[in-house]
Amino acid sequence: MRQQTRLQRFLVAGRVAAAALALAALAGNALAAEPQAVNVSYQVTIHGVPLQLADDAGWWADAGLKPGNMTSFTAGAQQVAAIPSKTWDIGLLGGPPALLGAARFNLQSVLILIDDSRANGVVAREKDFAAIKADPVKALTGKQYLVPANSTSDYAAQSCFAKLGLKGGDLQAVNIAPGAIVDAFKGSDIPVAAIWYPHFARLESNGGKLLCNGKDAGAMVTANMVVRPEYLKDNLDTVARFAAMYLRGMNVMRNDRAKTLAAMKKFYDKGGVVLSPDEMTGEVETRDYWNLAEQLKAFDRSGGPSMIDKESTRLAEFFKTAGTIPSVPDAKTYINPAVLDYIEKNPKLKAFAEGKPGKP
Repeated sequence: MRQQTRLQRFLVAGRVAAAALALAALAGNALAAEPQAVNVSYQVTIHGVPLQLADDAGWWADAGLKPGNMTSFTAGAQQVAAIPSKTWDIGLLGGPPALLGAARFNLQSVLILIDDSRANGVVAREKDFAAIKADPVKALTGKQYLVPANSTSDYAAQSCFAKLGLKGGDLQAVNIAPGAIVDAFKGSDIPVAAIWYPHFARLESNGGKLLCNGKDAGAMVTANMVVRPEYLKDNLDTVARFAAMYLRGMNVMRNDRAKTLAAMKKFYDKGGVVLSPDEMTGEVETRDYWNLAEQLKAFDRSGGPSMIDKESTRLAEFFKTAGTIPSVPDAKTYINPAVLDYIEKNPKLKAFAEGKPGKP
């Protein structure tokens, strides 16, 4: 009778232990399935539209993520200034602040957001356009041009001027805020202005004509997905999932204009940005959207410095001359292909980034 009691106790204890293990396993699985919060900084520009597409489609959860601190800034310099506070881990930044962040805080650029080369242009007054096209050196040497100082538009403008045969110093820059450039163009006789879309479209509707854009002149103008270096080191999988989600959004922007414009309007309305329907369409049409394969090719160093290494160094040389950064950093220290390589080697994550059905 005593032996039978011991056996019963043993069996009961075994069942209790098994149940405890099962509960522990369930708890562990639940913990593993908990979405990872991601702290993101951005501006209310076209570069943030994939975030709205992700919200609308539920991609955050599909990627095993959830929004953490989603902080909107009015300018890239403010995003960079916030880096020491660690309020954000992944940022959507323009080229100049990404370089500034790399120089000051070793900020890592892991993805090209949207190619803005065609969205940065030089506009000439319509009455001066024919003379400038006929003999740019004669028409523009010694003249002024309107431009936001130390901007990607000035970078594109210098390439445009060089393509037209002008040399550095042939034109004098007049620094103007982006929002004031249309009025300044209307209220002066300055023959040309350099700015990004939609402002150059507004110049065109106020007596201007597009003379040249960055892509015409061979100047690559991009925005970058950047990551704090210590966060990237400890959270490569999380960053890769976020980047794959962003790439999925860019696939929509390449292929579905109606869905893109609907998401853009929602995103801009929330951020207080007002564009006309034509300007929103122009925002989309003046940009290029790189898929995963194109990103991998641009970051590829198998034959030496990558295309992005070269373009980033060229941009850095311009901004060093402008005084925006103190020196030209080695591109290999901040152009980082690790996230793209990680996505490429993970079949489910790669399929997710390419817009295919299923979850990573």
